[in-house]
Amino acid sequence: MLVNDDLRYVVKTTARTYDTIAPEYCRKTRQQRFLDWERGYIERLFFSIRQPAPRLLDVGCGDGRHCRIIEELGGSAIGIDRSRKMIAEARTYYARGHYVIMDMCALAFRSAWFDGIWASGSIYHVPKSTVGQVVQGFKRIVKRHGVIAVSFKLGSGEGLEENPRSYRGSPRFFAYYTKNEMEDVFSRAGFSTIASCAYPEDVYGDGIQQMWFGR
Repeated sequence: MLVNDDLRYVVKTTARTYDTIAPEYCRKTRQQRFLDWERGYIERLFFSIRQPAPRLLDVGCGDGRHCRIIEELGGSAIGIDRSRKMIAEARTYYARGHYVIMDMCALAFRSAWFDGIWASGSIYHVPKSTVGQVVQGFKRIVKRHGVIAVSFKLGSGEGLEENPRSYRGSPRFFAYYTKNEMEDVFSRAGFSTIASCAYPEDVYGDGIQQMWFGR
């Protein structure tokens, strides 16, 4: 298990990496085939919330593409990211969006403020010893009957990877989960599973699971 100094190191290293690779990384991930799949999953989040114009938090918003989709679908979004350069990319790509530099482990929003949370490709950067704290934070800021959509990498173990498969030569921390493990994390926080599906592996080159949880 990672101790406190290790936790701080891997989190800071991952954020520094995203600061370094932000422009090229965003160009790579903002491909139409990615956007098409992600839009469908965001539409499923809207359907699960069943409320017009939901207010959503985009955790790990990156270049702001998901905030843009959320608002195109009629919702409102706030995007947070720990990487300053990623937030800068978001403000360039979708200037109408609302973005804040913020750590998902310390969410500075008032309780029951959001109708739902979209956390795509972000929760797996949190060490497993603190993921429960993150989910409790999600629970605090979503309304009763709120919905959380989360995607994560399938597998086992965790650690700082020098050459991640998704982007070589850029050290980042990843925690891998099985579907049952992630269900257990959210179940302990009082959430139930609404739906689950796997990303087509040819989309990102990794095994990625998408899940929706209701409070």
